[in-house]
Amino acid sequence: MKKFILTLLIISCNTYAEVSDKIPSQEGLWLSGTIVGIVLVILLRWTKWINILAIPLTAIFFYFAYDTLIEPDIGSAIIKEQGKPYVMALYGSATLVLLGVIFGNILYKKRKKSHDIF
Repeated sequence: MKKFILTLLIISCNTYAEVSDKIPSQEGLWLSGTIVGIVLVILLRWTKWINILAIPLTAIFFYFAYDTLIEPDIGSAIIKEQGKPYVMALYGSATLVLLGVIFGNILYKKRKKSHDIF
């Protein structure tokens, strides 16, 4: 019996450390995406030069979402613990930032068009 227990202790197996307390919450992801998106809408409404910062910032949000899930240990543990809603929250946060860039540029064009005389 002792050999059996010792064999079980020696055999390596995959274990998932609890990662939920080390990653942002779903609410935090949605909130950060919303806040950054709104700030970008406001800034881009007034000047198009913010695109120099806004477009790389959007790419960073998408990259971090992808990078978090592609990690062999962390990504699988996140999906196992949090499920598909967390994946949606990661990419949803990045999408909100992208929508902020798009709507900010639309509002800039409308504002410029309304101020043009010709």
